[in-house]
Amino acid sequence: MQKILVRTSLLLVCVMVYSHVSYAAMLATRGEEADNGTFQTESSDVSSSSHGRCEQGERGLPGRDGLPGRDGRDGLIGPKGDAGPTGSIGPRGLTGEKGEPAASTKVAFSVTRTTYFGNFKETRKIPFTSAFANIGNHFNLASGTFTAPVNGFYYIVINIHKRADAPNAPFVFLKHNGKLVLSVDECCGDDPYDTASNSVVLKLNQGDDLWLELVEGRMFSVTVNKESTFSGFLLYEM
Repeated sequence: MQKILVRTSLLLVCVMVYSHVSYAAMLATRGEEADNGTFQTESSDVSSSSHGRCEQGERGLPGRDGLPGRDGRDGLIGPKGDAGPTGSIGPRGLTGEKGEPAASTKVAFSVTRTTYFGNFKETRKIPFTSAFANIGNHFNLASGTFTAPVNGFYYIVINIHKRADAPNAPFVFLKHNGKLVLSVDECCGDDPYDTASNSVVLKLNQGDDLWLELVEGRMFSVTVNKESTFSGFLLYEM
């Protein structure tokens, strides 16, 4: 910084000296014209080569970098490009583990009634009058009994419906060889129509029996609309 100030001062001195010499020469020229060429000035002898010329100084140091400019605005979104070529088929995946064998025996049933049943003084097995499906014919509609044809796990589901015109709401038991498995009770509600259900997965042996029982004093309320059902199917054999 100090070198720059020194060079600037020298340049100003050179400019001032040159200006003074030029001005003195002009005055001398005008004086000679006035005096018929007899007037001389001391400054007219000053050589422009000795006082009016400034030597070039040394090259200065580079200046510091300026501050970065602001980011420009985002350009317009270009048009969508063409779809690329379809890639090659990837390598074949690893072979999965061997699954469980499917049930070789097809077993399924789904039954209902089309008439009211109940309001008895004792608990009774519920017979059925219609079958949606009875694959393998292992369900006896008249006795309301399903007999397992093979050892395995079976899925069982029960749906019962209460109607406003029935004297009592339904309450049924699911029995397995005479032992209670679960129950479904649709009672103690103010709504005139309602539905209740229950389901279970059971391990049955070949020859085991399943049936529904209606509790005494209750009504299995069904009509031609087939509102209540008893269903099941074999998941897999053992």
